[in-house]
Amino acid sequence: MALLLAIFGGLLVFGTPIAIAMIAASGVVIWLEGIPLTIVAQRVFAGLQSFPLLAVPLFTLAGALMNESGISERLFGFTRALVGHIRGGLAQTAVLGNVFLAGISGSSVADTAATTRVLVPQLERNGYSRAFGAALAASGGTLGPIIPPSILMVLYAWQANVSLGALFVAGIVPGLLMAGAMAIVIAVLARIRKYPTSGSFSGRVLWTEFKRAIWALMMPVIIIVGFRLGAVTATEIAGVAALYAGLVGVFVYRTLDWRKLPSILRSTARDTAVILVIVGAASPFSWILGIEQAPQLVVSTIRAITNEPWVVLAILNVALLVAGMFMETIAIMIILVPILIPLLTALQVDLVHFGIVLLVNLVLGQLTPPVGVLLFVSMTIARVSLGELVREIWPFLLGLAVALAAITYLPVLSLWLPGLIGP
Repeated sequence: MALLLAIFGGLLVFGTPIAIAMIAASGVVIWLEGIPLTIVAQRVFAGLQSFPLLAVPLFTLAGALMNESGISERLFGFTRALVGHIRGGLAQTAVLGNVFLAGISGSSVADTAATTRVLVPQLERNGYSRAFGAALAASGGTLGPIIPPSILMVLYAWQANVSLGALFVAGIVPGLLMAGAMAIVIAVLARIRKYPTSGSFSGRVLWTEFKRAIWALMMPVIIIVGFRLGAVTATEIAGVAALYAGLVGVFVYRTLDWRKLPSILRSTARDTAVILVIVGAASPFSWILGIEQAPQLVVSTIRAITNEPWVVLAILNVALLVAGMFMETIAIMIILVPILIPLLTALQVDLVHFGIVLLVNLVLGQLTPPVGVLLFVSMTIARVSLGELVREIWPFLLGLAVALAAITYLPVLSLWLPGLIGP
């Protein structure tokens, strides 16, 4: 196990892509142990042969179709009509808009890119700095994997063997809490920096924008209701979401050109491949860790330090935040979840609750350099420097850290809604 981790860490230091680093480290260890290398290929394919994983490309396709249909512009138009009249209202539009976008795409990167393209120019024209707009877009993008649907939730539910329906419902309140934390940060900054309003409130304009966005707002409702009624499985609801997105884009909004479909399918295949290559490469890696009893070692080591669940969760929060600064989100999940499940089970920590805690940690890691993917997406589109962006993003990180603490130590925030309406 020490050799496996040493090779893996060494390859990462030299800039090797994480999937290649995992598969290479596994291959070297298996070869040195005298095990046929064919086991690597067998474990890779075994790791990918899971029916729930079919939801990954389907949710990715649904998000791509909705974004290509101009959904983000309609949603931001509706949220601007709703909150634009308050001080800093245009910035609040980004947060509220990302709540709705998260219920469509389930991707932090896609939501950050859409928010940056649509709102940053508007923010700059209304007296906000471009760097602030980029920081706001990156922070708002963290809601994508927390508010259902979420590709990361699909992967966690598959790994932890928990109900994906319960996990989807569990993410709603924590996601709204994170949005509330960002809204408070904006309100404070708006008062200090004297940000402007965006006109006066108009019920007529709000109703008009609501009608323009109603079909987009219905998508998360369909997903949750479909699970609640037990009419469809996770994979089937992903297919329904993709079909719904296509039909709305082509026949309702009429903004989705059939000629764009090949490029949409190519981007979906590329994004899906990135995820599943990591999943497949992690399978032999996790197999070796299992053989070497890494989960049992982690359990015994941490329980020798403490048996208090709140202390263990604090340790895991710090470890996950640090890991998120240096590793890709999906890779952290694929490697660590099988190791942590026995520990959490022994401490009687609810796995649905921990799934939300894990996801919040991982999305916060996307806001921290040097591997903060959301930072690089927003700074590239907004054309600002990393230094400018980091200076503007720390208040949002502070607010989100407070939300993380509440989500970690108040399990009711994650478990109340699933208990109320069922999975």
